[in-house]
Amino acid sequence: MLAMGTDRGASEDASAQPRHVWIINHFALTPDQAGGTRHFELSKALNENGFQVTIIGAGQQHISDRNHVPTGQKWAKEEIEGVSFHWMKTPSASARIIRRVWNNVVFAARTLCRQGLKAQPKPDYVVGTSPDLISALSAYVVAQRMKVPFVLEIRDIWPLSAVQIGQFSTYHPYIVLLGFLERFLYRNADWIVTLLPNAHRHIVPNGGNAEKITWIPNGSGIASRPIAECQAQCENEKFTLMYAGTHGNANNLESLLRAARILKDRGLAENLAIRLIGNGPSKENLKTMAEEWALDFITFEPAVSKVMVQQRLSEADAFCLIFHGHEIYNFGVSANKLYDYLSVGRPIILALNGEYNPVADARAGISVLADDDQALADAIAEMTRTPEDERQAMGKRARAYALKHHSMEGLGRKFANVLNNIQPPN
Repeated sequence: MLAMGTDRGASEDASAQPRHVWIINHFALTPDQAGGTRHFELSKALNENGFQVTIIGAGQQHISDRNHVPTGQKWAKEEIEGVSFHWMKTPSASARIIRRVWNNVVFAARTLCRQGLKAQPKPDYVVGTSPDLISALSAYVVAQRMKVPFVLEIRDIWPLSAVQIGQFSTYHPYIVLLGFLERFLYRNADWIVTLLPNAHRHIVPNGGNAEKITWIPNGSGIASRPIAECQAQCENEKFTLMYAGTHGNANNLESLLRAARILKDRGLAENLAIRLIGNGPSKENLKTMAEEWALDFITFEPAVSKVMVQQRLSEADAFCLIFHGHEIYNFGVSANKLYDYLSVGRPIILALNGEYNPVADARAGISVLADDDQALADAIAEMTRTPEDERQAMGKRARAYALKHHSMEGLGRKFANVLNNIQPPN
């Protein structure tokens, strides 16, 4: 069965000597960068519950243009709000698969050598996280060497995501290798934490122990900030629909542009402003589409850091989040942006197939099937016609849902409880 985790024991030993946790996440980000900061937020909560966390990440990665390791050094340390970051020097990466894989391999190798970490206190737990299964394997080996429990965190199901969303062949050598690593890690993890509510349906048939799987969903670091900070700041008279996140294949923003074109052709876009905030490999193509179709009510804006995201999101009247209709979403979704949207207290238009739908559960907006451009256009038109008091009620329900189920403080307590209940390896 899927263990849900409780708050029991989360802070029982908070006054004792802190236990050390290494979170090995190739794609770790700091809060002044654009993107997901789950581990930074979780680490702050774990530090409040009797642990001391070190996040080990790649100095360079393809999702950020920052290099955390100065020239001439092999590693670097940084501390932010009590959370320690340890950066491993890695080669520059890009969207090209070969350079990304090489970046992953170098990070994993330097993690195995524990460069700059040998003088640190021995960890009591090692956490490895997907989607980089090579780095997760290095986390497993480090845990074995140091004779401490290994926790595998599944944020995305790989390599299945690469096959269904990235359209890789199941027979591609790299996919075959990742499939072997995936099954090995499922079988050998002391515990598995997953962000996806139905991931056990995939993990257990592939070797995972059903009694050692806990669902700890994604959350938002802004969920617990005062509501006064979440009020609209935009004086634009037009209805502002916003998307803030990566512009990539998985985000299906092409469907949004096709829906916008339908609205324009129907004469329903005069009082609509669509703001697309973020970067990614699809952005230039999306700009070209918008220009060719004369969608002048769509603007493209650069990504903003996590510390600035709440202010920017507060300028929206509503948000949109669009997925493809891939079967993998039956296991659930864990998009960082969804929980930020809920936390800000605005209604959401969600295009998603699958039984897990936080927007519907919270009664916080309008849901349509994925890959249905006409239904998406109809939903946008309906939202713009919805009276303001009804939209505000949707927003209040969204924020209440985020506070109850997706605050990082609460999720951190659940993660602490998982660690507290893991039996040390023999």
